[in-house]
This record gives sequence, C-alpha cells and structure tokens, in this order.
Amino acid sequence: MDNPWLILAGIIILAVGTYLMRASGAYFKGKVVLSDSKKALFSAAAIVILFSVAMTSTVFDGEYFSDPAKIIGVLVAGILTWYQKPFIIIVLSASVVTALLRFIF
Repeated sequence: MDNPWLILAGIIILAVGTYLMRASGAYFKGKVVLSDSKKALFSAAAIVILFSVAMTSTVFDGEYFSDPAKIIGVLVAGILTWYQKPFIIIVLSASVVTALLRFIF
C-alpha cells in the first residue's frame, strides 16, 4: 500500500461507518423493540464473532500456523478465564507461559 490516498480513504470510510452505527443506536432507541429471545440471539452472535476472531488470530499468523507457544499461552488464558480468575492473573500467566515456552524451545 504505497498510495496514501487509499489509506486515507479507508480511514474515512471506517470513521463514517463507525459514526453511523453509533448514531443509529441513538436514533432507533425506543423505536425498535426487541424480544428477549432476539436480545439473547444478538448477545450470542457477538460472543461467537469475538471467539472466532480470537481463534483465527491465535492459530494463524498471516498465512502460516502460529508457534505452539502462542497457542498454549492462549489455552492457559482460556482455562484461567473459565475458572474466573482476575484479569491481571490471566494476562500475566499466559504471557509468562508463552515466554517460557519460547525460551525453552
């Protein structure tokens, strides 16, 4: 991407899209009523999207597979999250495990 205008156009499109999404929330507040089942569906959809993005960035690094240390570090974070440990403990444990595995191997 050597063309700065292309980068600027991308930034502007993302900024306008973000603004329109936020403004639509304020505009449609009270005008659109969702049932409890639809609210639960939207909540589950957001979780699925975040999980899939996290897994894709964990398993792949560009066009190649990630190193095993990164995958094991994310697994450690997932296990600690499952047991509802404090966030700082999760982050530090995952980073220490990943760093130690990279140092050893």
